[in-house]
Amino acid sequence: MKEEKWKKIEIVGDLAIIGIPFNKKPEDLVDYAKQILNKHKYIKSVWGQYRDTSGDYRLSSFYHIYGDLRSSTLYKEYECKYFLDITKVFFSSKLSYEHLRVAKQVKKGETIINMFAGYGPFSILSAKIGKPKIIYSFDINPFAYYFMMVNIDINKTYNVIPIYGDVFRKIYEVENADRIISPLPEKYKEAYEIALQKIKPNGIIHLFIELETNKENDNPIKKALELFPKAKFARVVRSVKPYKYHVILDIYI
Repeated sequence: MKEEKWKKIEIVGDLAIIGIPFNKKPEDLVDYAKQILNKHKYIKSVWGQYRDTSGDYRLSSFYHIYGDLRSSTLYKEYECKYFLDITKVFFSSKLSYEHLRVAKQVKKGETIINMFAGYGPFSILSAKIGKPKIIYSFDINPFAYYFMMVNIDINKTYNVIPIYGDVFRKIYEVENADRIISPLPEKYKEAYEIALQKIKPNGIIHLFIELETNKENDNPIKKALELFPKAKFARVVRSVKPYKYHVILDIYI
């Protein structure tokens, strides 16, 4: 067994997630999962994950490999704790940096809209650090809505207001915002058009986009900034597959 096959191991609370190689089946990873549990006593369950996301909830395909048959855990990130189920809500540790970067920009008294809040990391950390007036946090996934409510209680960030339903319809029920967070790259065009209607003058939109480049040496940052010339910052969050990227832009209106 070559070590490079197991580069992508993610620790989420007391769960370990193994990225399943394209040429392997979940049952092929049992021995390796046992090694993880023997070496790291705090890990209680090992899951396998395919590198895919599907449906409106952006969920990956997970398979239990070894240990406790449990996919929920308590996860700590920066000064916040989150209760979540990796099979029920979208989770990626690659967003951790952006959670903090965006939260540090939030100013006291702001009104914020989080269009796709998930289990709450952008909203809750922003509430903790930036002390905004209110953060309207939408999600269409009922499990994400449930975990967001739980995490608001855990972190005592009661200025985060969870709203269950389709943000493309429900966003018009809330006031305009000083800052809008849109962390759903696959629907960035529709999200941006609506965000423009709900952002206040001199506001900021943190927009995640999905884009493809034509060849290896194409610069995704340059291409993103060409698409959104009002953006003052752009960063590649992750590579989805060859020549396909998720990029975040800070767009000043």
